[in-house]
Amino acid sequence: MSGSTAHETQRRPARVPTHDELPPLIPRPALAIIDEAITFLRVDPGLLFGVTLIVLLPLRVISAAMPGSQLRDARPDELMDVVVGNASSFGTDFAPFATLILESIALFSVASIFAHVATIWYAGQPATLTDVLVVSVKRSPLLALGWIFVHVLEVIGALFTLGLGGIVLAVFVTLTAPIMGAEKVGPIRAIRRSFNLMSGTWFHGAIVFVCAGLGALVMRLAIETAPSVIGLELLQLPLWAVAGVADIIASIVVTALVAAVSTVHYLDARVRREGIDLDMAATRAFDESRRGRSR
Repeated sequence: MSGSTAHETQRRPARVPTHDELPPLIPRPALAIIDEAITFLRVDPGLLFGVTLIVLLPLRVISAAMPGSQLRDARPDELMDVVVGNASSFGTDFAPFATLILESIALFSVASIFAHVATIWYAGQPATLTDVLVVSVKRSPLLALGWIFVHVLEVIGALFTLGLGGIVLAVFVTLTAPIMGAEKVGPIRAIRRSFNLMSGTWFHGAIVFVCAGLGALVMRLAIETAPSVIGLELLQLPLWAVAGVADIIASIVVTALVAAVSTVHYLDARVRREGIDLDMAATRAFDESRRGRSR
């Protein structure tokens, strides 16, 4: 047996989730969307959190290398001074802002990937990390344009309405990333589609938007606080190491959660606007795929 043949024999096939494991395609309250997002993450946490790590980590490395970054400009014993007391230079002002931008780009990309994975799963097909990343890399230029268009719209809306328009538009375009991933469309069409899906359900979408934001904030604080206390007080680890590790773990978990919320919200909006046919089509595709594999 050749090496390549042995490798193929030992390679585990990607698991296909059962239809019951996936979030049901029904309209649901805002808080239930958060709950179903956790259900979605439980389907294959290795794949979903792995994708999040692969997308997020390079962007965090870039932010860490920027002028003014805590990891670049501060000695370990000076990290707290940088975080709390030294915000006077351009670098220390710009680095946190750049980190927010890069995390926003990562969230947009991960939400698109999660929606792509969801369409594969609801069709009864396996999703592998390699295949998912190949598709996302090929579509990365369009995703970058989508992120730019969405935030330009939000900024324009905020400038002319004292910030209120930016919030309103943010809810209307909140489904742009999952639409681009699930429906393989360009940014302009995805934005129009997001407006269409959110029309008539804006207040419901706003509640989801706020709940996801608050949930992400609470989760980030919890993840960063507990390890910091344990690492600093009990294990006596250096502050820079504890802060860095806790921050990257929090970023991965929060990004994955919000991306999952965006994906489930997209499915919910489609059910609300397009009816039960979506659930019937997914069930039919899932059953046909299983019959094809059993032959």
